[in-house]
Amino acid sequence: VPISGFRTLADQEYLFFELKAKRGQATYQRAEVSAPPGYSEHHTGYAIDIGDARVPDSYLKVSFENTKAFQWLQENAGNYGFELSFPRDNPQGISYEPWHWRFVGDSHSSETFEQARSLEEDRQTENQDLSNLEN
Repeated sequence: VPISGFRTLADQEYLFFELKAKRGQATYQRAEVSAPPGYSEHHTGYAIDIGDARVPDSYLKVSFENTKAFQWLQENAGNYGFELSFPRDNPQGISYEPWHWRFVGDSHSSETFEQARSLEEDRQTENQDLSNLEN
């Protein structure tokens, strides 16, 4: 079942700062389990936290890896363009989150995304060049 998808900056501010205060956590402790505002994959709309409705006690916990839902995701998510965002020992140094998945698409989707990003960067450069001419 979907637990959490897109989050606004305000949503992430609450999850980070308000829960940090309520739980009496130091910033580094909170950052181990929740990204600071502006740094969450959930801001992109490509991330989703998934749970197993048959095992609600595993929601947002490492024990989710022991569920049938996680097993299915491990075997099939790639077929639908998803990957585990933060596997064990990930290069980002983020805590292992078996419930946190992101949409990456297929190789064609990635190529299209990179081309669109390049075109947008070119457009921004051209706009800057034009504004320099006006000054």
